[in-house]
Amino acid sequence: MIVIGGDAIVDLIDRGNRIFEACPGGSTLNCALTCGQLNSDVLYTSTLSTDAYGELLVNRLRECHVDMRPDARSNAPTSLAVVSLSQADKPSYAFYREGTADREIPVDEIVAAFPRKMTIFHVGACALIPCEDQDAWLKVVLAAKARGALISIDPNCRPSMTKNIKRYRSGIARFFEIADLIKLSDEDLRYLHPEFMEDIFSNFSELYKPSLWIYTTGASGITGLTGGGVSARTSAYLPGQLLDTVGAGDTVQGALLSELDRLSLNPESLRALDQVTLESILTLAAQIAGINCTRLGCQPPTLDEVLEVFS
Repeated sequence: MIVIGGDAIVDLIDRGNRIFEACPGGSTLNCALTCGQLNSDVLYTSTLSTDAYGELLVNRLRECHVDMRPDARSNAPTSLAVVSLSQADKPSYAFYREGTADREIPVDEIVAAFPRKMTIFHVGACALIPCEDQDAWLKVVLAAKARGALISIDPNCRPSMTKNIKRYRSGIARFFEIADLIKLSDEDLRYLHPEFMEDIFSNFSELYKPSLWIYTTGASGITGLTGGGVSARTSAYLPGQLLDTVGAGDTVQGALLSELDRLSLNPESLRALDQVTLESILTLAAQIAGINCTRLGCQPPTLDEVLEVFS
């Protein structure tokens, strides 16, 4: 089973004329939705509010067949993100997460909810920005690693939320050092390690040595590099009109986790992936993200929908 924790946010997306649509969001929650839509067994461990927005998130998780932690409800409010779209449909975010439910991280309860068979644990994004939240999730990650889970990290950096960039970078490094799978966008890498941009792959791999790291560049596609030195790349896909790119990176992440789980890959076999298999995994992730970009907000497709579009 894939286990995911992190930010559970409702996106208030600006549809024009001061009309905002409330959509389930948060990078890790979107990732969980994607895994569920792709028929993976997935448990979402973050705390969710009992307010109306919390009910929106819970209902969406259930629709996508995602299990939740039994004691995962709180009277604290739901985190919100006000999403504005540029003329190129690129989203920008303003976050409201003080005192919210998803920032309640009961480490012991989360670890107690781990399933007996846990293949992957994933966390990232806004959940890894505040220092106290980082510390709590690091304890959860270490507990998952001790259970033999493959550790996946996607920082999905939010510079507007980061008050101390030096402290944030050193905090994220703690997760990278123990991660088996790391996904970074070009914007993430430029923010965390601008000195790596001239020789991206060798610099990053020498510092952190994950079994697999994934580098996304928006419309320019996705590249993967294994710890064994095998690389592969796929182009971006857009099977229809672009509506927005909200959640595109999250659907890539969910597709990656779902495929690694389906293939029963552990850190050692992930490091030893061959080029054909790696390219196949990246292609599926790009196709799923492409379908998502033809929909408003983050609405990951089912596996049947992917097969119908790209068969």
